[in-house]
Amino acid sequence: MEQQKQAYLYAIAAVLLWSTVASAFKVSLRYLDYLQLLFYASFISLLVLFILLLIQHKLRSLFHYSPQEYFHSALLGLLNPFLYYIVLFKAYSLLPAQEAQPLNYTWSITLALLSIPLLRQRIRFTSILALILSYFGVLVISTHGNIGALKFTNLYGVILALGSSVIWALFWIYNIRDQRDAVIKLFLNFSFGFIFIFLAMLFSSRLRIIPPPAGIAGA
Repeated sequence: MEQQKQAYLYAIAAVLLWSTVASAFKVSLRYLDYLQLLFYASFISLLVLFILLLIQHKLRSLFHYSPQEYFHSALLGLLNPFLYYIVLFKAYSLLPAQEAQPLNYTWSITLALLSIPLLRQRIRFTSILALILSYFGVLVISTHGNIGALKFTNLYGVILALGSSVIWALFWIYNIRDQRDAVIKLFLNFSFGFIFIFLAMLFSSRLRIIPPPAGIAGA
């Protein structure tokens, strides 16, 4: 029972933290482009994960995996943080935060749908009705209640936000099959993802050695 209470507290904390990201993204995107924001956010994530591994005495474990496992980490890093956040941050740069966040949060619906063919999970009829209702709610939000006209603030941004939910759901499905230590595999994912992000920024953006304080705060 104590473990269950702890799980609820972690879940509530996660919701509170996630509820702030839309505002942080929008503020930072005033000062940084989406690749620059992703570069600095990923670097900070890597630093935090490295400190966690150091505290937990797990740094040596990073070098005890097979080439196949490192390749798996590279593929997951390609999905998240690289592709997922590039698509998501671009969507945030095109849409109001109150639109982009609910559209992105359809990943849980997408995850349920993709788990049917990829994880061979069965889904009940009531769950199908719940999914349809959920997508209808997303449609109401993205059209500002004007469902009949199907007018969006930015259709390209809507497609990107929904696309990010597919990438995130795929990441979770393939990540759940990986039985390695959670912090270690997350660090490896971000390590490979950071390399992809750095290369993308070199070709498509510019590295700002001293970014604006308001931009780096959101990152």
